[in-house]
Amino acid sequence: MKTVKVGIIGCGHLGRTHAECVGQLEGAYLSAYCDVFEENAIKLLEKFGGDYATSDVQRLLDDTSIDALYITTLHDSHAELSIQALNAGKHVLVEKPLSMSLEDCLRIGEAVTRSRKKLFTAFKMRYFDMLWKAKELIPEPLVVTMQMMDNRWPDNMWANDPVKGGGNVISQGCHSTDIMRYVAGSEPVEVYAAGGNYYQPTGVVDNLVAVYRFANGAAGNLVQGDCRCPEQTSKFFMQLFAKDKSITICDRLTTLTYQEDGEPTVVYKGSESGFLEENRAFLQCIREDTPPLINHVDGLYATLMILQAIASLQSGKPEPIQAVVEQALSGSTQAV
Repeated sequence: MKTVKVGIIGCGHLGRTHAECVGQLEGAYLSAYCDVFEENAIKLLEKFGGDYATSDVQRLLDDTSIDALYITTLHDSHAELSIQALNAGKHVLVEKPLSMSLEDCLRIGEAVTRSRKKLFTAFKMRYFDMLWKAKELIPEPLVVTMQMMDNRWPDNMWANDPVKGGGNVISQGCHSTDIMRYVAGSEPVEVYAAGGNYYQPTGVVDNLVAVYRFANGAAGNLVQGDCRCPEQTSKFFMQLFAKDKSITICDRLTTLTYQEDGEPTVVYKGSESGFLEENRAFLQCIREDTPPLINHVDGLYATLMILQAIASLQSGKPEPIQAVVEQALSGSTQAV
């Protein structure tokens, strides 16, 4: 088995989480750690082992022994670091969101095509086992609802900065839109939304409700924000509906209740997994030279579904999604 040599850029909470996952998997070696605060990188080196810690990103980019780089930094640096890593001949796992603009998502895609390297967008929720069960039970839902409602984010939280993090709707909403698209099994055609900036002093969109129309006819509804985490449903809550069938997933998407006319109600219990599974899938696609299961186009759609919902707030009308993606991709050099 080929050993994949890994470097991590961004040694905060997510960097540590991914280091823990890589350390549990065979065929991977944690080599280098980089953070703007070098002491954070040193701490990970001391805990997980490796070759060196640094505050110099270029050192990792120039290190020809490194096969893959993890980008676990603030959101506004994802695009530039991913592009630099791809141009340096590294495979990339980048934390969500892929980027916070359509233009940067497309630039990343172009770098993927030029470099012929793999980019994996880290949507850990795609690996929740109860989502897989939901797709098995209702593979073609007519209606999908997704709610991710958090407790209010602190005013001084970095993710509430409109440049660094974009606020809750952008920062975490991409998780919601990605799994909505996943369970709907189709591309989103357009979105109509209501909401806005209600109280966050940075001016970010803090709460939003959006309705999506998918190409296969399915309808989707998203509730995203940080008003207050509801105890009964939990922060993550999803429902799927088809003719004579329904699914409710609560307890942070770990408890699934399936109901079908004429049949007894069935409850399935799962776990809040994801990090280990996405790391395993990323390293596997490198070793086996297969396409990433969640690529830059998935990251693009997840971001654009949120950005176009916010655009709908401003325009007061439905905003296109699929046509924007298709036009953007056709006008670029990247391959889907």
